[in-house]
Amino acid sequence: MNLTRAFSFVFDDPDWWQVVVVVGLLQLVPIIGQIAALGCILYTARAVASGSDRPLPRLNQFGAVFSEGLYGAFIYIVYYLPIFLIMCLFICLIVGVVVATGNNEPPIGILIGLVLCLNLLLVPLALITQPLLIVGSGRYVQTGSAGAALQLGEVFALLRRNPAEWLVLWLLSILCNFVAGLGAIIVFFGILFTTAYAALVFGHLLGQTVRQVSSSPSLS
Repeated sequence: MNLTRAFSFVFDDPDWWQVVVVVGLLQLVPIIGQIAALGCILYTARAVASGSDRPLPRLNQFGAVFSEGLYGAFIYIVYYLPIFLIMCLFICLIVGVVVATGNNEPPIGILIGLVLCLNLLLVPLALITQPLLIVGSGRYVQTGSAGAALQLGEVFALLRRNPAEWLVLWLLSILCNFVAGLGAIIVFFGILFTTAYAALVFGHLLGQTVRQVSSSPSLS
């Protein structure tokens, strides 16, 4: 995997700043901004996986970028649905305990126990979901089908065939999240643009990984 290329390809295009500014400003719009960032990841990944020398999306391609983002959001929601449902269940339990006590002081021990149980469930589940979501996104980039990204049997098979590549990509996704947050250290609004940049970088890394595992002899 070429890390240097992933972090530098954005600046090869003289109009790179337009894309970063537009995607960054869109982060001010709830949901729309996140869809645009997901779209940048998937659009860039598909371009890199197909061997494009200029994978950076153009402003006139933002319709395609947003379309990719909608598919990405759908995949994201499905993968995180179990976590969301578990959270809703525990919230209902906590509210039920508080309501049942009426005007009395709610039993702190029970509430703390519920929160601890929630964390014991969510932390390992999140650690499993995150890499699977990345592999599922890779499946989507490979096939162009959101349904293929949700075929867990195929996703697990892809992960088993190339565990090292996907593990490295998952760790790099953590690095990209750190890069995205650097803008907040410099100046609060800087996080908008570092988020856009980090999305493009991760898209390039995802595309590299998809191309690498697709050409792996183990797939033949």
